[in-house]
Amino acid sequence: MSKRFWWLWQRLGAWRQQQRARRQQLRQRQRELNRRLWGGPVEAGRVLAFSDAIFAIAITLLTLNLQVPPGLHGAEFTRTLQQILPALGAYVLSFVILGQLWLAHHRIFGVIDRVDYAVLVRNLLFLGLIAVMPFPVRLLSDYTRRPLAVAVYAVAFITAMQLQRLIWLNATRPEHRDLLREPVPDEVRRGFDRVLLGLMMVFGAAVPLGMFAPRYATLVWAVLILLRLAGGVFINWPSSWARR
Repeated sequence: MSKRFWWLWQRLGAWRQQQRARRQQLRQRQRELNRRLWGGPVEAGRVLAFSDAIFAIAITLLTLNLQVPPGLHGAEFTRTLQQILPALGAYVLSFVILGQLWLAHHRIFGVIDRVDYAVLVRNLLFLGLIAVMPFPVRLLSDYTRRPLAVAVYAVAFITAMQLQRLIWLNATRPEHRDLLREPVPDEVRRGFDRVLLGLMMVFGAAVPLGMFAPRYATLVWAVLILLRLAGGVFINWPSSWARR
């Protein structure tokens, strides 16, 4: 019985190796096809410059909702300032989150030398979400007590964070070593993935509370993210390695 079990186990291991090799061949064929259709990998510097421009525009557009009409006096001026407090809170929260996404994006592309088609597409999807971020931010600031506004805001940022994880995991695959400045150790690959996943989980942890008490969603997110930053996750990550 033990011999038969051992034989089955070896057969299973051989089958897994065959499937793994087959998947690698399919990926290689897909890469070759994409290279023929779209050309070879592009320089990471060009992609990073375009990405920086999208981040800069998105962050600038966040401030368009921060307006106080001229000519106000006394109680009317004070009341108007109080009315823009939700918009100011949504701006500060969104600026901090976009800043973290921008820092992580630079650290990811700090290890990438050339960008292939798969990473390029994922990065374009990610930047598409970054460019549209002023809409959910405006929605949250104008409808602070609506659960649907909180949901739209949360889905937009969580989706962007997940896309960023996919960019990192795809770009640092062992078979993509030729596209990197140098091979990324597996422990670094998993460690930075946990950093990105941790930010997404911290952000998502406040969603249930935000749905039941939407007026406190911005405050809860701000507190959780500040605690996350205080933990030094992004500061303690070996950024010196990323600049090699």
